[in-house]
Amino acid sequence: MSVLVGATHEGVRVDVTTERLEGSLVKFNIEVDDERFESEKNKAIKRIAQKVKIPGFRSGKAPRKIIEKHVGPGLILQEAIETLLPDIYQEVVETEEIEVIDQPDIELVSTEPFVFSATVPVRPEIDLGDYKSIRVSPPEVEVTNEERDSALTELRRRFAMLEPVDRPIKWGDTIRADVKVEIEGEEDAHEESDAEFAIRESGVVLLPGFAEELIGRERGGPEEFTSKLPDDLPEDLAGKEAKYVVSIHEVKQEILPDADDEFAVSLDDGFETLDEVKERINEDLTAQKDAAARNEYHNELVDLLIARATVDFPVVLVDREIDRQIDVESNHASHTEEGLQQWLEASGQEIEEVRARLRDSAEQSVKSSLILGQLALTEKIEIDEQRVSEEIETLVRQMAGGEEATEDQLAAIHKLVDTAEGRASISNRLLTQMTLERLEVIATDAESDSGEDDSDKSTRTSRRSRSRRAKDKEKTVQELPEVSQDDAMDEVTEQDGEPDNDP
Repeated sequence: MSVLVGATHEGVRVDVTTERLEGSLVKFNIEVDDERFESEKNKAIKRIAQKVKIPGFRSGKAPRKIIEKHVGPGLILQEAIETLLPDIYQEVVETEEIEVIDQPDIELVSTEPFVFSATVPVRPEIDLGDYKSIRVSPPEVEVTNEERDSALTELRRRFAMLEPVDRPIKWGDTIRADVKVEIEGEEDAHEESDAEFAIRESGVVLLPGFAEELIGRERGGPEEFTSKLPDDLPEDLAGKEAKYVVSIHEVKQEILPDADDEFAVSLDDGFETLDEVKERINEDLTAQKDAAARNEYHNELVDLLIARATVDFPVVLVDREIDRQIDVESNHASHTEEGLQQWLEASGQEIEEVRARLRDSAEQSVKSSLILGQLALTEKIEIDEQRVSEEIETLVRQMAGGEEATEDQLAAIHKLVDTAEGRASISNRLLTQMTLERLEVIATDAESDSGEDDSDKSTRTSRRSRSRRAKDKEKTVQELPEVSQDDAMDEVTEQDGEPDNDP
């Protein structure tokens, strides 16, 4: 707690007691001396005199006692306080050099003397602790022969022919059928007519267990069978019984193209041999696994950073993050009260339930952001405007479709992307990325004892970051479409009529 006794604001004395509270709040107890308060009441009377009509007096010319008797002391006091209170509050905030981040909660304590309190959320205090002692080895990824073979098979499937066959269904076949499914406890059945979908061991058709029931069945029907759904599904499905009625119209088997040099050339991507295709597949799978592993690695590093740090932040930051998450979840319906209500009704939720559900994740997000932000400040990591401009140019060309884009197309997309909000978003993303990379350097102890100063570290992190991104961009341009196992799974899911929920 700190006390300013006899602090001077605009030539009069103001006594201020400042108290720091839990939750990154500061409470001011402010007493203004009688001279200033009386001066403000005189100004209030003059303003009121211009507004009211008093019989026998011209506007603004009635004596003070007449005005006080006509309007009452309460109105005069209210008029004086409404002007004086925010002025004094602002003066105190500036004198105390407090970084407020939201509106204050003000309470009038007394009018004789004039005393009020103001409780306001302020910039959080963050102590990173001994973050330089974090030591975690970076992940090493390896692509197996099985993964490479599976990816090549999925690539060949994109060019496969489907040939009708008169035999029982096998894994890998594609069937055309009418399907009706009834879920235990639900009134409405789900029906699809003449639906075509692939039967893959790694895929899910309609619901878990359905594809397994089709293996060995032949063209014809309708056939009826039941299947118990797994317990790890959403609550409205978990453990329930699904009843199916299926009429199979056609069974088709895949005829894959031979995996040879001729197939490689047919891809029309500059390949001359199958070995070149396999090499690209290996590069792409390695990059995908490396990206996933590095993401998990960064999450682990952030968890360790948070464990060492102490941070006290105001609840208003959590509320803002909840608002942001609701905006994303509702696809920006929360921009208007009407849109928010429509979204809540459509999803069968109450706003209190939604906010309660998101609170834990919002708190974790705020804590992570604050601590990473403090690390960026401590390590002197900055993003200049030139860097942001370079990122925008790359993003614009990617959105426009690469080198084939016309100048008009580039200009139109550039106008959409290069805004104040867009630049701020890109800058924040780059700053987070570089901060994580700096934390990675610290955790691997590559430079901790080298004697290198902070500016050299930041520069080197920046150079390594740019080099990695340049390689990633080059790889993206040359990347084969849909050669990963995950992408192949997505393709099956979309064929099955299920929504694609990948982020």
